[in-house]
Amino acid sequence: MWPLQSPGHTAAQAFDAARSRLRNIDNIRDRLGAARTDILETADDYREKGVQQLLYEIGAHDEAPGEITKPEMIRLYESGLRRVNAGRHIYDAIMALAPNGLCPYCGHRRVRQLDHFLPKSKYPTFSVTPQNLVPSCSDCNTDKLSGDADKIEDLPLHPYFENVDDVAWLKADILEGPSAVFLYSVDEESGIDAISLIRLKYQIENLGLDALYSIEANDLLSSIRLTLRRLYAAGGADTVRRHLEGEYDSSLFDRRNSWRTAFFKASCENEWFLDGGFEDDELD
Repeated sequence: MWPLQSPGHTAAQAFDAARSRLRNIDNIRDRLGAARTDILETADDYREKGVQQLLYEIGAHDEAPGEITKPEMIRLYESGLRRVNAGRHIYDAIMALAPNGLCPYCGHRRVRQLDHFLPKSKYPTFSVTPQNLVPSCSDCNTDKLSGDADKIEDLPLHPYFENVDDVAWLKADILEGPSAVFLYSVDEESGIDAISLIRLKYQIENLGLDALYSIEANDLLSSIRLTLRRLYAAGGADTVRRHLEGEYDSSLFDRRNSWRTAFFKASCENEWFLDGGFEDDELD
């Protein structure tokens, strides 16, 4: 959901590096060499379809070109890229694409591994295609789409090919009660296109980001409650508003669609919250 710079290494560089150190069991290195041109052509097709947002047109399959089996392509990734081997520098370079080491799917947790955007269990041909490898946290890698996608609505947004960060689509609503609770969702009135709206809503739900952001927001409120209480005592709701507006501007400058930005926007616009709704009666 948060855009990343596309990998700098080509599919050919990744394929050749991964293949170079494989043990030649069942002539795998020779057979991969014979299939190299066809495999790289599929990587070019992946890139073109990614740019056109047509990755859903790529069908699931059990073999790569040249009758290279799924386990052999997965081995190419595991032994040739992921492990400390000839291609590990490419793996590490892709991992480093995530700004501040944050997962582009959730924008919150630390990246721990590379996610196959089209899963290697269903699309083994792209096991070492750099533009199919996205730095990810463990939770998002586990929870993300793992099946076939035959229409665009079933695909997550691709961090290398799609950027919806020019629109503020993530919003927080404050549930008023004995204590404020922040609830997160995709803003249907943000002006984002209909297809992206559907895909974002699916990702928020599928990855459990609404619950994650709500927990983080309510934890943040706990940490700033004393500051808000002192500001309110000094100048009332207007003083609290000015403080929260400053925090919102700072967060917006850093990242438009972060849970923190949505938190401060909701906070400084909610009159009930500004007039003491930030308190928690159970703490008194």
